[in-house]
Amino acid sequence: MHRLLKRQIKKSFAVKSFQELPDDITKFINLVEKTYESFDIDKKVLEHTIKVNTEELNKFNRELELDGELRLKDLIEQVPYGIIIIDYQGHIIDINQFACRVLGYERSDFMELTAFKLFDKFSKYSFVEIKNSVLEDKNLSFDDGFENYVGLRLPVEIATGKLVIKNSSHVLIMFQDIIERVQAENMELERRKEIEELNRSLEVRVQEEVLKNLEKDQLLIQQSKMAAMGDMMGNIAHQWRQPLNTLAISIQDIEEAFLFDDLNEEYISNFTKLSMDNIAYMSKTIDDFRNFFKPSKRKEVFKIKLSIEDILQIVETQLKNNNIDITLKGDDYKVIGYPNEFKQVIINLTNNAKDAILDNQLQNGRIEIEIEKYSDEFIKITVKDNGGGVPIDILNKVFEPYFTTKEGNKGTGIGLYMSKTIIEENMKGKLILENIENGAEFSILLPSSKDEVLK
Repeated sequence: MHRLLKRQIKKSFAVKSFQELPDDITKFINLVEKTYESFDIDKKVLEHTIKVNTEELNKFNRELELDGELRLKDLIEQVPYGIIIIDYQGHIIDINQFACRVLGYERSDFMELTAFKLFDKFSKYSFVEIKNSVLEDKNLSFDDGFENYVGLRLPVEIATGKLVIKNSSHVLIMFQDIIERVQAENMELERRKEIEELNRSLEVRVQEEVLKNLEKDQLLIQQSKMAAMGDMMGNIAHQWRQPLNTLAISIQDIEEAFLFDDLNEEYISNFTKLSMDNIAYMSKTIDDFRNFFKPSKRKEVFKIKLSIEDILQIVETQLKNNNIDITLKGDDYKVIGYPNEFKQVIINLTNNAKDAILDNQLQNGRIEIEIEKYSDEFIKITVKDNGGGVPIDILNKVFEPYFTTKEGNKGTGIGLYMSKTIIEENMKGKLILENIENGAEFSILLPSSKDEVLK
């Protein structure tokens, strides 16, 4: 029994020893004594049990920690990417063989490095920045590059995180070699550069081909003009015949006027005026002919009716000599295009109509040209004749290059082809052919420059 308890009992009963106490009190004290003895025995047994269990628990914990470390080590070695474990002071705690193999280090060499040295060549994050992000429970994922054992930069994809070992937090670095991906990206970049270069080269080639095609079109236009030169020369010959005859008669009359003493100031004045009028008429014919064979350099705004009238002055005489009547009606409008090439189209269409009328041996041939507003965007010009029309089986072929129904050397087959090229490709319009009663009708649509009619 505890000494303090014994002392309190003696004091309470005012005795010096337990033998002086009453029997019932003595029995109670003896019972307490036995209880305390039993309690001491149980306590010793319990202390021994706790000691044994504690030792076993510590042993189990040590085995568990060892097993956990082994399992972690085994897991680290099995993963198909590099693992580096670093404490917050920057010491490398562990690294797997994958990381050693990729970076070319022996494990012992690697363990001698510090994280500050290892991450020294990183371009995006330092070890301090990585550690701080881990402390804030923020994981990072980025591409960067390790410097391997021989000093070469190795591109890697990196992920960071926190790893707790023995209740202590560490920085976990996981990385994967991405050199193949980088090489593929570089190859893709090179391919893109090659494609861009090829596209630039192709653009240049396309531009060159476009220029060649434009030159080819211009050449075909000139060839078409040259093919029509014979007719044009015939037209000029018809136009010059009358003024030349007038000049010849006037010159012959001078001699007779001299013989009969009729030469006076009035006679000379009339002779001079008549001669100059005829010469001016012939000169204008030459100018019209020369302008007709001069190609337009660029698109411009021009007057449709005025351009057609210039052509009619050249062809009208020859048409009348073949009993073909040609008329022009409608208001004048401004359009955008190439005026001389447009005149070439009108020449081609009127010649086509003339040939059809002559081939059918018509005595009263007729060609009608009409100008009208088709819409707010387009002006319409129609050229129709009474030459019998185009056979149905060749209606869709007349605009093909070098297609002609004329025998021998009478046709080149490029007139209507070039007319369609000029109107549709060069002037962004439309040229359509259809048969009408007793003849054919060509319809031309050209982009309008102004909505209002020219006065």
